Amino acid sequence: MRSTKHFAPATLFLGFLSLAGPAFGAASREQQEMQRDIAQLQDQVKALQSSFDQKMSAIQVLVQQALDAGNKANTGVTVLNSTVNQTLDRELGAKLQPIAGLAAKVDNTNNDVSEVRNSMADLNTSMNKVMQKLNDIDNVLKVLSAPPAAPPQAAAPPAAVIPPASTLFTNAVRDQNGGKFDLAISEFNDFLKFYPEDPNASSALLNVGECHMSQLKYDQAAQDFDAVIERYPASEVTPDAMYSKGVALRKAGRKTEAIATFRAVVAKYARKDQGAQAKDQLKEMGVATAVSAPATPVRRKK
Repeated sequence: MRSTKHFAPATLFLGFLSLAGPAFGAASREQQEMQRDIAQLQDQVKALQSSFDQKMSAIQVLVQQALDAGNKANTGVTVLNSTVNQTLDRELGAKLQPIAGLAAKVDNTNNDVSEVRNSMADLNTSMNKVMQKLNDIDNVLKVLSAPPAAPPQAAAPPAAVIPPASTLFTNAVRDQNGGKFDLAISEFNDFLKFYPEDPNASSALLNVGECHMSQLKYDQAAQDFDAVIERYPASEVTPDAMYSKGVALRKAGRKTEAIATFRAVVAKYARKDQGAQAKDQLKEMGVATAVSAPATPVRRKK
């Protein structure tokens, strides 16, 4: 937009000079030249103003074009960004969906495996109970199949009811732990009498020996432990019985037999706890772990 506000004083000044000329008479030559120069200056100023206005208009057009181009670029970037985001979301969703399904299948498989393990544990427990009942039934049948004793002349009292093997063994252990050794020994002997083939038979005989040890009856305890070794050589309590036999013999003052027993434990159960305990017993007794072989005499040459 053109503005002539800055050139108004000069124009008024020139108009004043032109009006004052006739009043003061003929202008001098210098004044005329000055007026001509001022007129030329006004033309130059007008030309400069016109050029400035044209250039400013062109600059405004370029700026507007630049703004329009920037707006279009921003719009394009926004559209491109939205398109890229949609494409990524669609591709990621398509790729991750099988992975999510696989994770769900893995979780279901783990749950199934846990259920199978629990079922197997329950089955093992049930089988153990069934086996115990079968053993009890088998033992009762053996007792019942034994030939009946000759009937006495007088009327015999009714036969006592034989308790189950598990009940009889549990009661005996409870009385042993309670210090009722005579009662416990009697119950263990009843258990061995009625259930000689029960899996706990070897433990029952071992416990009889331990009761005799608690009563300081070391010779009797040694016999009990020896009976375990002879009757149940493959039992898991046999190593304990052999070691306990050595301890009973030592406490009974039968040192030679105790040393032989401990050496046998070391030789047979070297890698078990009983073997290490037997070594400690021999060290306390001041004897070697094994019998050293006698030296071979050197023959003199003739």
